[in-house]
Amino acid sequence: MSGTTTRATRDRFHQAVIAVLAYVPLLANDAGRLAADTKAYLYLDPARLLARAPYMWQPEFGLGTVTHQNIGYLWPIGPFFLGGEAVGLPDWVVQRLWLGTVLLGAGLGVRWFLRTLGWKGGGVLVASLAYMLSPYLLNYVDRHSVILLPWAGLPWLLALAQRSLRTPGWRHPALFGLVTLTVGGVNASSLLLVGLGPVVWLVWSGLDRSAPWRRVVATTWRIGVVFVATGLWWMVGLAVQAAHGLPTLRLTENYRVVSDAATAPELFRGLGYWYFYGQGRLGGWVEPATSYTRWALPLSFGLPLLGLLIASLVRFRHRGHVLALMVVGLLVGVGAHPYDAPSPLGRLFRELTLTDAGLALRSTPRVLPLAVLGTAVFLG
Repeated sequence: MSGTTTRATRDRFHQAVIAVLAYVPLLANDAGRLAADTKAYLYLDPARLLARAPYMWQPEFGLGTVTHQNIGYLWPIGPFFLGGEAVGLPDWVVQRLWLGTVLLGAGLGVRWFLRTLGWKGGGVLVASLAYMLSPYLLNYVDRHSVILLPWAGLPWLLALAQRSLRTPGWRHPALFGLVTLTVGGVNASSLLLVGLGPVVWLVWSGLDRSAPWRRVVATTWRIGVVFVATGLWWMVGLAVQAAHGLPTLRLTENYRVVSDAATAPELFRGLGYWYFYGQGRLGGWVEPATSYTRWALPLSFGLPLLGLLIASLVRFRHRGHVLALMVVGLLVGVGAHPYDAPSPLGRLFRELTLTDAGLALRSTPRVLPLAVLGTAVFLG
Protein backbone atom coordinates (compact mmCIF):
# COMPACT_ATOMS: atom_id res chain seq x y z
CA MET A 1 0.00 0.00 0.00
CA SER A 2 2.81 2.42 0.88
CA GLY A 3 4.48 1.77 -2.48
CA THR A 4 1.25 2.56 -4.31
CA THR A 5 0.78 5.74 -2.28
CA THR A 6 4.35 6.85 -2.99
CA ARG A 7 3.92 6.24 -6.71
CA ALA A 8 0.64 8.18 -6.79
CA THR A 9 2.24 11.09 -4.92
CA ARG A 10 5.16 11.11 -7.34
CA ASP A 11 2.82 11.08 -10.32
CA ARG A 12 0.85 14.03 -8.95
CA PHE A 13 4.09 15.90 -8.34
CA HIS A 14 5.24 15.27 -11.93
CA GLN A 15 1.91 16.49 -13.29
CA ALA A 16 2.10 19.60 -11.12
CA VAL A 17 5.62 20.39 -12.37
CA ILE A 18 4.48 20.08 -15.98
CA ALA A 19 1.46 22.32 -15.34
CA VAL A 20 3.47 25.00 -13.52
CA LEU A 21 6.10 25.18 -16.26
CA ALA A 22 3.40 25.27 -18.93
CA TYR A 23 1.47 28.23 -17.50
CA VAL A 24 3.49 30.32 -15.04
CA PRO A 25 6.34 31.54 -17.32
CA LEU A 26 3.82 32.58 -19.98
CA LEU A 27 1.61 34.45 -17.54
CA ALA A 28 4.65 36.20 -16.04
CA ASN A 29 5.97 37.31 -19.43
CA ASP A 30 4.92 40.75 -20.75
CA ALA A 31 1.84 40.98 -18.54
CA GLY A 32 -0.85 43.12 -20.12
CA ARG A 33 0.52 42.87 -23.65
CA LEU A 34 -1.16 40.91 -26.42
CA ALA A 35 0.88 39.24 -29.15
CA ALA A 36 -0.33 39.26 -32.77
CA ASP A 37 -1.02 35.54 -32.86
CA THR A 38 -2.98 33.43 -35.38
CA LYS A 39 -6.06 35.59 -36.13
CA ALA A 40 -6.97 39.03 -34.79
CA TYR A 41 -10.71 38.26 -34.69
CA LEU A 42 -10.08 35.75 -31.90
CA TYR A 43 -9.42 38.76 -29.66
CA LEU A 44 -11.61 41.38 -31.31
CA ASP A 45 -14.86 39.41 -31.63
CA PRO A 46 -14.62 35.62 -31.20
CA ALA A 47 -18.42 35.23 -31.20
CA ARG A 48 -18.70 36.81 -34.64
CA LEU A 49 -15.81 34.71 -35.94
CA LEU A 50 -17.48 31.50 -34.75
CA ALA A 51 -20.86 32.56 -36.15
CA ARG A 52 -19.35 32.93 -39.63
CA ALA A 53 -16.92 30.00 -39.52
CA PRO A 54 -19.45 27.33 -40.66
CA TYR A 55 -20.10 29.22 -43.91
CA MET A 56 -17.61 29.13 -46.78
CA TRP A 57 -18.98 32.27 -48.43
CA GLN A 58 -18.19 35.62 -46.80
CA PRO A 59 -20.16 38.44 -48.47
CA GLU A 60 -18.67 41.33 -46.47
CA PHE A 61 -15.08 41.09 -47.75
CA GLY A 62 -13.87 42.04 -51.24
CA LEU A 63 -17.38 42.01 -52.75
CA GLY A 64 -17.68 38.45 -51.50
CA THR A 65 -15.10 35.70 -51.23
CA VAL A 66 -14.62 32.09 -50.18
CA THR A 67 -13.01 31.95 -46.76
CA HIS A 68 -9.66 30.27 -46.10
CA GLN A 69 -9.37 27.88 -43.12
CA ASN A 70 -12.04 29.73 -41.12
CA ILE A 71 -14.01 26.53 -40.60
CA GLY A 72 -11.15 25.14 -38.51
CA TYR A 73 -11.72 27.80 -35.85
CA LEU A 74 -14.92 26.06 -34.83
CA TRP A 75 -12.80 23.77 -32.63
CA PRO A 76 -10.87 24.12 -30.35
CA ILE A 77 -9.30 27.58 -30.53
CA GLY A 78 -12.49 29.55 -31.27
CA PRO A 79 -14.52 28.19 -28.33
CA PHE A 80 -11.50 28.63 -26.05
CA PHE A 81 -11.27 32.38 -26.72
CA LEU A 82 -15.05 32.77 -26.66
CA GLY A 83 -15.10 31.08 -23.25
CA GLY A 84 -12.40 33.43 -21.96
CA GLU A 85 -14.38 36.45 -23.12
CA ALA A 86 -17.58 35.05 -21.61
CA VAL A 87 -16.03 34.89 -18.12
CA GLY A 88 -14.48 38.35 -18.47
CA LEU A 89 -10.79 37.45 -18.67
CA PRO A 90 -8.46 39.99 -20.31
CA ASP A 91 -7.45 39.03 -23.84
CA TRP A 92 -3.78 38.75 -22.94
CA VAL A 93 -4.60 36.30 -20.13
CA VAL A 94 -6.75 34.17 -22.46
CA GLN A 95 -3.91 34.12 -24.96
CA ARG A 96 -1.38 32.97 -22.34
CA LEU A 97 -3.81 30.34 -21.05
CA TRP A 98 -4.30 29.08 -24.61
CA LEU A 99 -0.56 28.75 -25.18
CA GLY A 100 -0.10 27.15 -21.77
CA THR A 101 -2.85 24.64 -22.48
CA VAL A 102 -1.16 23.64 -25.75
CA LEU A 103 2.12 23.14 -23.87
CA LEU A 104 0.36 21.21 -21.12
CA GLY A 105 -1.27 18.95 -23.69
CA ALA A 106 2.13 18.20 -25.21
CA GLY A 107 3.77 17.46 -21.85
CA LEU A 108 0.98 15.27 -20.53
CA GLY A 109 0.80 13.55 -23.92
CA VAL A 110 4.43 12.44 -23.70
CA ARG A 111 3.82 11.27 -20.15
CA TRP A 112 0.82 9.18 -21.21
CA PHE A 113 2.69 7.85 -24.25
CA LEU A 114 5.63 6.64 -22.16
CA ARG A 115 3.33 5.19 -19.52
CA THR A 116 1.65 3.29 -22.36
CA LEU A 117 5.07 1.85 -23.21
CA GLY A 118 5.55 0.78 -19.59
CA TRP A 119 7.91 3.57 -18.45
CA LYS A 120 8.03 4.66 -14.81
CA GLY A 121 10.06 7.04 -12.69
CA GLY A 122 11.84 10.33 -13.32
CA GLY A 123 12.67 9.55 -16.94
CA VAL A 124 9.03 10.15 -17.84
CA LEU A 125 9.19 13.68 -16.40
CA VAL A 126 12.49 14.45 -18.15
CA ALA A 127 11.14 13.34 -21.53
CA SER A 128 7.88 15.25 -21.01
CA LEU A 129 9.68 18.51 -20.22
CA ALA A 130 12.23 18.03 -23.02
CA TYR A 131 9.40 17.79 -25.55
CA MET A 132 7.16 20.43 -24.02
CA LEU A 133 9.96 23.02 -23.84
CA SER A 134 11.76 22.16 -27.08
CA PRO A 135 13.05 24.91 -29.44
CA TYR A 136 10.42 23.79 -31.96
CA LEU A 137 7.99 26.02 -30.04
CA LEU A 138 9.84 29.14 -31.14
CA ASN A 139 8.98 28.52 -34.79
CA TYR A 140 5.27 29.11 -34.19
CA VAL A 141 4.47 30.33 -30.69
CA ASP A 142 4.95 33.99 -31.61
CA ARG A 143 2.58 34.28 -34.60
CA HIS A 144 1.06 30.91 -35.52
CA SER A 145 0.37 29.06 -32.27
CA VAL A 146 -2.53 27.10 -33.78
CA ILE A 147 0.04 25.21 -35.89
CA LEU A 148 1.43 23.81 -32.61
CA LEU A 149 -1.70 21.72 -32.11
CA PRO A 150 -0.45 18.75 -34.20
CA TRP A 151 2.85 18.96 -32.25
CA ALA A 152 0.91 18.71 -28.99
CA GLY A 153 -1.22 15.89 -30.37
CA LEU A 154 1.59 13.68 -31.68
CA PRO A 155 2.38 11.80 -28.43
CA TRP A 156 -1.34 11.16 -27.86
CA LEU A 157 -1.66 9.78 -31.40
CA LEU A 158 1.34 7.50 -30.92
CA ALA A 159 0.00 6.22 -27.61
CA LEU A 160 -3.39 5.51 -29.17
CA ALA A 161 -1.77 3.78 -32.15
CA GLN A 162 0.15 1.53 -29.75
CA ARG A 163 -2.95 0.84 -27.67
CA SER A 164 -4.92 0.08 -30.84
CA LEU A 165 -2.30 -2.53 -31.72
CA ARG A 166 -2.57 -4.15 -28.31
CA THR A 167 -6.34 -4.00 -27.92
CA PRO A 168 -8.64 -5.10 -30.77
CA GLY A 169 -11.76 -3.06 -31.34
CA TRP A 170 -12.76 0.48 -32.16
CA ARG A 171 -12.29 2.27 -28.83
CA HIS A 172 -8.73 3.50 -29.28
CA PRO A 173 -9.06 4.19 -33.03
CA ALA A 174 -12.15 6.28 -32.20
CA LEU A 175 -10.16 8.26 -29.64
CA PHE A 176 -7.42 8.65 -32.27
CA GLY A 177 -10.00 10.25 -34.55
CA LEU A 178 -11.18 12.63 -31.83
CA VAL A 179 -7.60 13.77 -31.22
CA THR A 180 -7.03 14.47 -34.92
CA LEU A 181 -10.35 16.32 -35.01
CA THR A 182 -9.09 18.53 -32.19
CA VAL A 183 -5.58 19.26 -33.45
CA GLY A 184 -5.94 19.34 -37.23
CA GLY A 185 -8.85 21.52 -38.32
CA VAL A 186 -7.00 24.74 -39.13
CA ASN A 187 -3.87 23.50 -40.91
CA ALA A 188 -4.20 20.21 -42.75
CA SER A 189 -0.58 20.06 -43.95
CA SER A 190 0.74 20.16 -40.38
CA LEU A 191 -1.60 17.36 -39.35
CA LEU A 192 -0.67 15.19 -42.33
CA LEU A 193 3.06 15.68 -41.78
CA VAL A 194 2.83 14.94 -38.06
CA GLY A 195 0.52 12.05 -38.95
CA LEU A 196 3.51 10.30 -40.46
CA GLY A 197 4.47 9.49 -36.85
CA PRO A 198 1.72 6.93 -36.19
CA VAL A 199 2.29 5.50 -39.70
CA VAL A 200 5.98 4.98 -38.97
CA TRP A 201 5.15 3.47 -35.58
CA LEU A 202 2.71 0.96 -37.06
CA VAL A 203 5.00 -0.01 -39.95
CA TRP A 204 7.98 -0.49 -37.66
CA SER A 205 5.85 -2.62 -35.33
CA GLY A 206 5.35 -4.97 -38.25
CA LEU A 207 8.96 -4.87 -39.39
CA ASP A 208 10.40 -5.72 -35.96
CA ARG A 209 7.64 -8.30 -35.38
CA SER A 210 6.40 -6.70 -32.18
CA ALA A 211 2.96 -7.07 -33.78
CA PRO A 212 1.81 -9.41 -36.58
CA TRP A 213 1.23 -7.75 -39.95
CA ARG A 214 -2.42 -8.82 -39.94
CA ARG A 215 -2.99 -6.81 -36.78
CA VAL A 216 -1.00 -3.85 -38.13
CA VAL A 217 -3.13 -3.75 -41.28
CA ALA A 218 -6.38 -4.09 -39.32
CA THR A 219 -5.34 -1.31 -36.94
CA THR A 220 -4.31 0.96 -39.79
CA TRP A 221 -7.64 0.40 -41.50
CA ARG A 222 -9.67 1.23 -38.39
CA ILE A 223 -7.63 4.36 -37.70
CA GLY A 224 -7.94 5.45 -41.34
CA VAL A 225 -11.70 5.06 -41.35
CA VAL A 226 -12.11 7.07 -38.15
CA PHE A 227 -9.64 9.73 -39.30
CA VAL A 228 -11.63 10.37 -42.47
CA ALA A 229 -14.96 10.28 -40.62
CA THR A 230 -13.89 12.85 -38.01
CA GLY A 231 -12.05 15.04 -40.54
CA LEU A 232 -14.73 15.43 -43.19
CA TRP A 233 -15.88 18.75 -41.70
CA TRP A 234 -12.60 20.48 -42.56
CA MET A 235 -11.69 18.34 -45.58
CA VAL A 236 -14.83 19.46 -47.41
CA GLY A 237 -14.11 23.06 -46.44
CA LEU A 238 -10.60 22.86 -47.88
CA ALA A 239 -11.92 21.28 -51.09
CA VAL A 240 -14.46 24.09 -51.56
CA GLN A 241 -11.85 26.74 -50.85
CA ALA A 242 -9.37 25.16 -53.27
CA ALA A 243 -11.97 25.03 -56.04
CA HIS A 244 -13.59 28.44 -55.61
CA GLY A 245 -11.36 30.62 -53.41
CA LEU A 246 -8.21 32.61 -53.97
CA PRO A 247 -5.09 30.60 -54.95
CA THR A 248 -3.65 30.99 -51.47
CA LEU A 249 -0.85 28.49 -52.06
CA ARG A 250 0.42 30.58 -54.97
CA LEU A 251 0.24 33.83 -53.01
CA THR A 252 2.21 32.77 -49.93
CA GLU A 253 5.75 31.46 -49.40
CA ASN A 254 7.09 29.19 -52.12
CA TYR A 255 8.99 25.99 -51.59
CA ARG A 256 12.38 27.55 -52.38
CA VAL A 257 11.97 29.86 -49.38
CA VAL A 258 10.99 26.95 -47.15
CA SER A 259 13.79 24.73 -48.44
CA ASP A 260 16.54 27.32 -48.05
CA ALA A 261 16.03 27.40 -44.28
CA ALA A 262 15.51 23.65 -43.82
CA THR A 263 19.14 22.72 -43.30
CA ALA A 264 19.96 19.47 -41.53
CA PRO A 265 21.78 21.15 -38.58
CA GLU A 266 18.91 23.55 -37.93
CA LEU A 267 16.32 20.81 -38.14
CA PHE A 268 18.42 18.63 -35.84
CA ARG A 269 18.11 21.21 -33.08
CA GLY A 270 14.37 21.62 -33.61
CA LEU A 271 14.30 24.75 -35.77
CA GLY A 272 14.62 25.20 -39.55
CA TYR A 273 11.30 26.91 -40.33
CA TRP A 274 11.88 29.88 -42.67
CA TYR A 275 9.78 32.37 -40.67
CA PHE A 276 12.04 31.96 -37.63
CA TYR A 277 14.94 33.63 -39.47
CA GLY A 278 13.04 36.58 -40.96
CA GLN A 279 14.39 40.08 -40.43
CA GLY A 280 12.79 43.51 -40.79
CA ARG A 281 13.64 47.13 -40.12
CA LEU A 282 12.86 46.64 -36.44
CA GLY A 283 14.83 43.41 -36.08
CA GLY A 284 13.94 39.74 -36.20
CA TRP A 285 10.36 38.67 -36.78
CA VAL A 286 10.85 36.21 -33.90
CA GLU A 287 12.83 37.94 -31.17
CA PRO A 288 14.41 34.81 -29.59
CA ALA A 289 15.95 33.95 -32.99
CA THR A 290 18.88 36.22 -32.21
CA SER A 291 19.64 34.33 -28.99
CA TYR A 292 19.45 30.98 -30.76
CA THR A 293 22.11 32.06 -33.23
CA ARG A 294 24.45 33.24 -30.45
CA TRP A 295 24.68 32.16 -26.81
CA ALA A 296 22.00 29.43 -26.97
CA LEU A 297 23.66 27.75 -29.95
CA PRO A 298 25.81 25.24 -27.98
CA LEU A 299 22.93 24.13 -25.74
CA SER A 300 20.48 23.77 -28.61
CA PHE A 301 22.90 21.37 -30.32
CA GLY A 302 24.12 19.75 -27.10
CA LEU A 303 20.80 18.25 -26.02
CA PRO A 304 19.98 16.41 -29.29
CA LEU A 305 23.60 15.23 -29.49
CA LEU A 306 23.28 13.89 -25.96
CA GLY A 307 20.07 12.16 -27.02
CA LEU A 308 21.86 10.41 -29.90
CA LEU A 309 24.69 9.37 -27.59
CA ILE A 310 22.18 7.84 -25.20
CA ALA A 311 20.46 6.11 -28.13
CA SER A 312 23.77 4.41 -29.02
CA LEU A 313 24.43 3.25 -25.46
CA VAL A 314 21.06 2.41 -23.93
CA ARG A 315 18.87 -0.41 -25.21
CA PHE A 316 15.16 -0.52 -24.52
CA ARG A 317 12.20 -2.22 -26.11
CA HIS A 318 11.03 0.53 -28.47
CA ARG A 319 14.39 2.04 -29.37
CA GLY A 320 13.96 1.06 -33.04
CA HIS A 321 10.56 2.75 -33.19
CA VAL A 322 11.96 5.99 -31.77
CA LEU A 323 14.99 5.99 -34.08
CA ALA A 324 12.65 5.45 -37.04
CA LEU A 325 10.64 8.51 -35.96
CA MET A 326 13.80 10.62 -35.82
CA VAL A 327 15.12 9.45 -39.20
CA VAL A 328 11.83 9.99 -41.02
CA GLY A 329 11.29 13.35 -39.33
CA LEU A 330 14.70 14.66 -40.40
CA LEU A 331 14.56 13.23 -43.93
CA VAL A 332 11.15 14.70 -44.69
CA GLY A 333 12.02 17.96 -42.93
CA VAL A 334 15.13 18.48 -45.07
CA GLY A 335 13.08 17.79 -48.19
CA ALA A 336 14.74 19.33 -51.26
CA HIS A 337 17.46 21.29 -49.47
CA PRO A 338 19.61 22.55 -51.12
CA TYR A 339 16.95 23.55 -53.62
CA ASP A 340 19.23 23.91 -56.66
CA ALA A 341 21.17 20.70 -56.01
CA PRO A 342 19.03 18.31 -53.97
CA SER A 343 19.60 14.64 -53.33
CA PRO A 344 17.66 12.11 -55.46
CA LEU A 345 15.01 11.95 -52.72
CA GLY A 346 15.02 15.74 -52.44
CA ARG A 347 14.45 16.01 -56.18
CA LEU A 348 11.23 14.07 -55.73
CA PHE A 349 10.14 16.55 -53.06
CA ARG A 350 10.93 19.46 -55.37
CA GLU A 351 9.01 17.99 -58.29
CA LEU A 352 6.06 17.22 -56.04
CA THR A 353 5.75 20.88 -55.04
CA LEU A 354 5.15 21.82 -58.67
CA THR A 355 1.65 20.41 -58.24
CA ASP A 356 -1.05 22.04 -56.11
CA ALA A 357 -1.32 18.98 -53.84
CA GLY A 358 2.44 18.90 -53.34
CA LEU A 359 2.66 22.65 -52.77
CA ALA A 360 0.13 22.29 -49.95
CA LEU A 361 2.75 20.13 -48.15
CA ARG A 362 5.63 22.53 -48.84
CA SER A 363 6.21 23.34 -45.15
CA THR A 364 8.20 20.15 -44.60
CA PRO A 365 9.81 21.37 -41.31
CA ARG A 366 6.40 20.88 -39.69
CA VAL A 367 7.20 17.17 -39.59
CA LEU A 368 9.88 17.92 -36.98
CA PRO A 369 7.79 16.89 -33.95
CA LEU A 370 8.74 13.31 -34.90
CA ALA A 371 12.46 14.05 -34.44
CA VAL A 372 11.88 16.30 -31.42
CA LEU A 373 9.88 13.58 -29.69
CA GLY A 374 12.63 11.07 -30.46
CA THR A 375 15.23 13.32 -28.84
CA ALA A 376 13.00 13.85 -25.80
CA VAL A 377 12.45 10.11 -25.34
CA PHE A 378 16.16 9.38 -25.50
CA LEU A 379 16.91 12.12 -22.99
CA GLY A 380 14.30 10.54 -20.73
